[in-house]
Amino acid sequence: MFRFPVVLVPVLAALVVLPSCQTLRFYAQAVSGQAEVLRKSRPNEQVRADPASRPALREQLAAVEEIRRFASDHLSLPGDASYGKYADLGRKHVVWVLYAAPEFSLKAKTWHYPAVGKMDYRGYFREQDTVALSGQLRGDGYDVFVGGVDAYSTLGWFHDPVLNTFVNYPDIDLAETIFHELTHRKVFRRGETVFNESLANTVAEEGVKRWLRHEGRLADLSKYEQRLVRRREFYQEIDSSRWNLEKLYASGQSAPAMRREKVAILAKLRAQFRELQRRWGGRGLESWLTEDINNGHIVSLKIYAAQMPAFENLLKQCEGNLDLFFEKAAHLKLPKQ
Repeated sequence: MFRFPVVLVPVLAALVVLPSCQTLRFYAQAVSGQAEVLRKSRPNEQVRADPASRPALREQLAAVEEIRRFASDHLSLPGDASYGKYADLGRKHVVWVLYAAPEFSLKAKTWHYPAVGKMDYRGYFREQDTVALSGQLRGDGYDVFVGGVDAYSTLGWFHDPVLNTFVNYPDIDLAETIFHELTHRKVFRRGETVFNESLANTVAEEGVKRWLRHEGRLADLSKYEQRLVRRREFYQEIDSSRWNLEKLYASGQSAPAMRREKVAILAKLRAQFRELQRRWGGRGLESWLTEDINNGHIVSLKIYAAQMPAFENLLKQCEGNLDLFFEKAAHLKLPKQ
């Protein structure tokens, strides 16, 4: 139900700077990882015509072509600029991303990338690199969350391909992913992670609803709208816990006292997730019920949803006109998160 969010990974920064000794390994793996993606990419038509290609893969790539066309024709997105090729990387995730925050703060640790500015996460093409950094940051007293990611955008520096890491998604999730990433290519603000991800999520959700309506899939549209209601309920629980944590961290209590109350707040959040799963039925929140939730988890979700209400309101003000929406969104002033 709640797949780890797709993100924009700043690998392109590696291509425009001469890295210092301290960041040499990061940039080296970034260049190597992006080169692998490009090297393994083949045109979708070629993959679909290959007798060795699985029938299911051919069907999914055909669906991608329809989604790309809809993005260009109906969503004012550059659907003809990406996802025309396919790459099988031979692994479950394309990158692994790390989020970190101090033990008693929800201010995300940031990293600076010359091409894209400050961002609230660090991404690696090799899982072991992320694990190594997470150990270092935990040793420095940070709460850390690491997750595998299936898709990212290079902002038009390259024509991003479809990857084996997400090609087998159900078509609604596939469309949501593609619309999200194409939005980064359409509008991107340097150094404003929350703005960029909240905008992309808003457009992705609106795009899927329009796509399903256009295809006449009204039953699927109804189910998707129910999913969005559940998604909002999930984020409401996160926001409630975030508010309680921020109040706690600003209270000036001793570290031991804050530590005890923090454990209680996060335990209550897990209990609320358990109640949501019971009420919804089925599956979808397993990782949130088994992992030790910390500030890193809260920060990772804040990035993707904190400014969505502002963009949803803007879309209503534009009466659904996406050309006008994108024009206004590019200049929209929002409070810093």
